Amino acid sequence: MKLFITFFFLCIGSFTYSQTQELTNKKLILYYEIINKAENKIVSNKLDSALILYKKAFKAFDRPHAKDLYNSMQTALKIKDTDYAFRQYRSLKCLDYPFEDQFLTQYFPDHKKTDDVHCTVSLNQSYKKSLDSLFTIDQYYRKLSGGDYAKYQKEITKNDSIASVRLLKLIQQKGFPNEYDLGLQSAGKDFFHQFYFIIWHQTSSNKLKPQQVNFSNELIKALNQGKITPDTTAFLLDLNNSTNNYTSRHFDIIEFIKNEGDPARPHDNITENLKKADCCYVHQWFYPKNRGEQGNILVNPINENRKKLGMSNLDDNLKKKVFTLRHKDFILPQAQIVGMSFQTAEDAKKIKKFLLNLNDSHH
Repeated sequence: MKLFITFFFLCIGSFTYSQTQELTNKKLILYYEIINKAENKIVSNKLDSALILYKKAFKAFDRPHAKDLYNSMQTALKIKDTDYAFRQYRSLKCLDYPFEDQFLTQYFPDHKKTDDVHCTVSLNQSYKKSLDSLFTIDQYYRKLSGGDYAKYQKEITKNDSIASVRLLKLIQQKGFPNEYDLGLQSAGKDFFHQFYFIIWHQTSSNKLKPQQVNFSNELIKALNQGKITPDTTAFLLDLNNSTNNYTSRHFDIIEFIKNEGDPARPHDNITENLKKADCCYVHQWFYPKNRGEQGNILVNPINENRKKLGMSNLDDNLKKKVFTLRHKDFILPQAQIVGMSFQTAEDAKKIKKFLLNLNDSHH
């Protein structure tokens, strides 16, 4: 998932943290604590230790997230533990993960095909079909607009309202779904389910289309049931509540995009503009020693909130994001790059003075 957001300055300041919801399931608290450690080991290239931690985590929680199954499979492949990697592969196949056709023969040439594997997971195809139809409603006018959402703003607003109201009703009737209910055919390669976009589009900060449904309560319930990852929960909570409780722009990875067209439409010609993007930068706070008192006033409360949801701290999370720039084999949380669109190089230069270029050898 790659997000493109236009903003013109990074400000240092404090935020109001009213979010008191948290992860209380002790089994899941332990699970995410171990998973965060395993991901840190991946980043530091201690893959043997990472795999030990994954095995420990899966004993603590018997329905691990597909992201964690995938990362444990990749870890096992890299340290030549083929038998364990194959077991994780089969688990993902039972969740309908869309492996490329040659994946089995490339990585497991000595193992028989998995067509006869008995899957204990029973996917709810009816529920999946209902959610897919809501996503079609959500996307219909967005696709028709060709990126000019303002042209169909009324229609998008109406469809978002219909989709979100129906989604909430479905969740309340059937429970919050994840890959053990829906499989992964309708999810992105980063395991971001399609119906999450319906929740995403209920951001309370959008003044053009007032929020119809706030999913916060359902998200916290799902988090405590192990149905959604902490990182996705935090992302959607902040959108639904118009808060910055769990992240800060100071911990984004940034690329600069020159938009020579209409400044009100920075997404126009985005594919071509991306080919010429100047990437990748991080804030000076990449190094904790650079923060000082002002930085800690912002960072410490966010880390406290992240811990309440079972997330890694901002520093560890940024290291994971930097790692994924050069290592595409793993799916680590919040690995998107934020695009900053400017009309002139001079505008970009004003921001760059606060940033570090990750391409510099000493970084």
